[in-house]
Amino acid sequence: MQVGLKKKEVSDEEIEVALLHKLFLMRVGVKYHIYESDLPKGFPPHLNKRVLEAAKILYKKGLMVKFPHHRETVWQLNLNRINEIKGRVKRFYEIP
Repeated sequence: MQVGLKKKEVSDEEIEVALLHKLFLMRVGVKYHIYESDLPKGFPPHLNKRVLEAAKILYKKGLMVKFPHHRETVWQLNLNRINEIKGRVKRFYEIP
């Protein structure tokens, strides 16, 4: 899944919303989870570290949940705050 962040100057909010959009479309939290090493996939290579930082910020805000799994940490969307997540994503992307 290619994320549409091709410009050089990308704000932290744009990365957070793009990550939430990616996870929302992948149904992460509803039915699946994603490994931490797979979070930056689909983003430009120069944004990999910032994507992981954005995931940690979203975890602190309570929009994402993380827990240990067999080999590494896995991430999910917080289903208790799914309406807030949809609201943030709708400002930048269309949701089916």
